[in-house]
Amino acid sequence: MNVSPYYNYLLVMTDGSTKGFNDLETAKGYINIYYEDRIKKSSLKRDYHDITELPGQFRNNICQHMGVGEGECRVYDLDDFIEKLREQLVFDDEKEEIISKLLQKDISLNIYDYSLDNILTDVKVINMIEPYGEV
Repeated sequence: MNVSPYYNYLLVMTDGSTKGFNDLETAKGYINIYYEDRIKKSSLKRDYHDITELPGQFRNNICQHMGVGEGECRVYDLDDFIEKLREQLVFDDEKEEIISKLLQKDISLNIYDYSLDNILTDVKVINMIEPYGEV
């Protein structure tokens, strides 16, 4: 089965859910919106009424706590991931099922349902974090 995936990149969210993207800028925007939403929800718990009121250090603390507690959103090259699946998965039925899900426009896959997090450790993560603060 040598069919090209619909997307170039695979975003794996902190809960293991996945989403495909064709360019890194769109993936970065999606990640930023996700974290801004998480910061907003966390700030409401701490009685901040406007997210612009949040001091920089408070935002950093929220993000650090989220990173420690949940992990981080990661982006992978989808072709590399599929290649690793072909190499490492033993059962052909499971391999074809997972790969066929990754080839679709609407990817419906949670990496934890198939223990794919172990395989992702062998796939290079695309760095999406930009320098923050003073460099």
